[in-house]
Parts: sequence; structure tokens; C-alpha cells
Amino acid sequence: MKLRTRTLTAAVFAAFLLFPVACGTADIAALVQTLGGAASSIADIEGNSNLAAKLKVDTTAAADAVLNWKSGTPATEVIEALNLVQDDLDLFPVGSEATALIDLAIGTTEAIITEITSKAPAASSVAVAHVAHRAVTLTKPPKNAAEFKKQYQTIIAANPQLQKYALK
Repeated sequence: MKLRTRTLTAAVFAAFLLFPVACGTADIAALVQTLGGAASSIADIEGNSNLAAKLKVDTTAAADAVLNWKSGTPATEVIEALNLVQDDLDLFPVGSEATALIDLAIGTTEAIITEITSKAPAASSVAVAHVAHRAVTLTKPPKNAAEFKKQYQTIIAANPQLQKYALK
């Protein structure tokens, strides 16, 4: 089963990033909430209620920061909030059964940070430089919550042992 997960992970995640530029802040905020809810559910299922609660709080704060941000203005607060979400996601063990699902959330978060950084003045990006512990880039990151859910469910469909992590 692990081989199937690794094969799917390799197929879904690649070495370059292509995030759609046409995302609005409401779409990005909904995407942050969706990936946070999915990751929080995984933490709950794995018995880590503290991480589940932290993910809910941090993704809500990040989604609010995204909604309050305007393209072309400093994105310091947004990037800091998204870095907290990424730090939370890094707390999942790499060998976890749900690694492919967490990698989707990490890669999506990285794509969102890249997108927002590209639309903010350079000074705000430098001010919040962050090094992820676990870097994941997606060939086609989801641009909205519906696409995230679709990719998430595709991973589950290819790995029946992950059925318990299915979104409700």
C-alpha cells in the first residue's frame, strides 16, 4: 500500500509550480479553510486533538488575513498567517499513513504563499521569509476549494486504506 501512495505522490507532485493567477481573495480564503478543515480532520482521526484545534484556529486566521488583504499592498500579515498553517502541517509525521493528503495541503499552502507574494511589494515578502521543514510543490495546485476536494478525493480513491480520511 505504501508503494501505491508513493507512486501517486510522485505523479501528483512535481518539481515546478503552476498556480493560477486569476484567483480572488475569497477563493483563496475558502481554499485555506478547506485545506485546514481536511488537515484538522486527519489530526483528529490520528488522535492529535491539539494539532486539530491549532489547525482550525490558524487556518481561520489565515483565511481572514487573506480576505482583508488587497493585491498590491504589503502581505506581511497574510504570509505570516499562512506560514503558521504550514508550520502546523509540518507537525504531521512524514511516515504517516496520510502523508499524500498532508503533502497536498502543504503544496497548496506553498502555492498560495507564492501567489500572494507575487502580488505584494517585494519588501513585505522579504520581511517574512520562512523556511518550510517539508517542501512540496504541485504540478497543478488547486485554485479553489472544489479543486482541492477533488484532488484530495482522487488520492483517497487511489489508496483505499485512506478511506477513513474522506471529506464529509
